[in-house]
Amino acid sequence: MTEHSEGSSVKVIKQNYLLRAKIGSGGIPAKILEKCLRIFEFNSVDFSPMALEHLKKLETVIEDAKQRKLTRDEATMKMTAIVMELKANAGMFNYPLITRLAAIMLGFLEGMKDIDDDAIEIVAAHHNTLKAIVQKKMRGHGGAMGDNLEKELKSACARYYKSRG
Repeated sequence: MTEHSEGSSVKVIKQNYLLRAKIGSGGIPAKILEKCLRIFEFNSVDFSPMALEHLKKLETVIEDAKQRKLTRDEATMKMTAIVMELKANAGMFNYPLITRLAAIMLGFLEGMKDIDDDAIEIVAAHHNTLKAIVQKKMRGHGGAMGDNLEKELKSACARYYKSRG
């Protein structure tokens, strides 16, 4: 149902409470939240096989992009999808360093209008870094080394953008 105020072009749309009725109201009970947090904190599932599978896909896309088997748009879309998967899953398995680095890479990929050879090299370096983190099972934030990796990736992205105007 819509209403128009007199002499105004503003259209007021009254909200539909159907969705709220379906999902209910209120928050999630504290006991359920605590249980979920414990599951995340003490998750013993080995993330390595899943991560390495995503990284293998990323490596293939990087190689295909270098050899011009993919259009630049295709390469960017595929790289973005894979890095997004890594970012989304790493946090659940206590790999926040991968999540942080993948977030930086997503920003880099999403900000590009066209991916060139230098950009592909940055993605390749990112790939190699994530692969090393997974192979060494560097869970957690990575301490000073993690901070340096994050700083270097941000710096490489900034230099790339600065050189492109």
